[in-house]
Amino acid sequence: MALFGLREDKTPAEMQEELLRQARKGYDARRKAFCDAGDTLEMVCQQGQDWLPMSHLRLRIDADAFVLFPEVNTYDLTDAAQLDRMCEIRLPRTAYRMAHTLPARWPVREQGEHLFFDWPDFAITLDGPNSAVLQATELRRACRFFAAHSDLLAVRAVFDLWDGPTYPVEFARQNTATSDPTGRYDMWREGDALYFYQQPGLYMRKTEFLEVWHWPLAEIAYFQVQGQLSYEYITSGGDVEFDPDAAWRMHLTHVDFLEDAISVTPVRTQKVEHDDRSVKLVLQDGRELSLSYDSLDSLRELMPEKAFERLAAARTGEGREPTPVEQLKILADLVDRGYLTREEYDVAKSRLLAKL
Repeated sequence: MALFGLREDKTPAEMQEELLRQARKGYDARRKAFCDAGDTLEMVCQQGQDWLPMSHLRLRIDADAFVLFPEVNTYDLTDAAQLDRMCEIRLPRTAYRMAHTLPARWPVREQGEHLFFDWPDFAITLDGPNSAVLQATELRRACRFFAAHSDLLAVRAVFDLWDGPTYPVEFARQNTATSDPTGRYDMWREGDALYFYQQPGLYMRKTEFLEVWHWPLAEIAYFQVQGQLSYEYITSGGDVEFDPDAAWRMHLTHVDFLEDAISVTPVRTQKVEHDDRSVKLVLQDGRELSLSYDSLDSLRELMPEKAFERLAAARTGEGREPTPVEQLKILADLVDRGYLTREEYDVAKSRLLAKL
């Protein structure tokens, strides 16, 4: 029945449109609740399309389950019933195991001290009553996401190129050669070689390849501290000001009028620190690179024997590289003099004994 030209009954098309509108609102509410429950990561299904509803999903890791949620554009679907079926899928952690597919670790190109790797894909495998292979859509985002779940996956420091800890070093900007590294790097040691990787900045364009510096320890002569920490004392204040107007005011014509007319700023002494210390890294080809003083601990941790090679060569009197036995004696002497800790000595000793 219609009143004043307004219909009360809806056509089948209008009813279908209303059902679709409600289905879209329901999906958006479920998706929001899913994302609000914890950090999520966007994934693409490589295997498992037979039991997963969509190829694009979001992953959330709860204390008791791996939770997947279909990621769709609701305006690409016109079936309200299909949208209603788009709900989160909970996979109990007791029934499923998560594994990470490690990428290839060999460089695709070498250019001097530069190694170029293909950017690896970050893929995980879910094994259980059903299995699936999911690949992250954004590599760095995946590394940060799984770093919070180290009990499940051992996400490595440099996109799985290295499976150990890294140490920070910072090369000074005044290194003259354009081919030398500048800025902050993550450093690690693998065998008898050092590797350096520079994390891209927030607004840096992603390079075509993952670039890593590579220096065999045989190419490094030594490193040492240069410069010093000094202090300067700056004295300020003590200025005297006289207000002639105040001296002649009627209410100041008493014996203490000069004290009221004269003001003195207090004397202050400030201690200023000047830190000119840096670390010089000398290579066998004669190049000298300057690093920040904060890099010293990282260098000592990864190659303690290189801090004393110049001293050792001088003691041998021949300008040659000392033998491992000679280096052990020098290191023991430095421990006795307090320049080297027992822990640093034990690390260097184990590496030197491996050369025998």
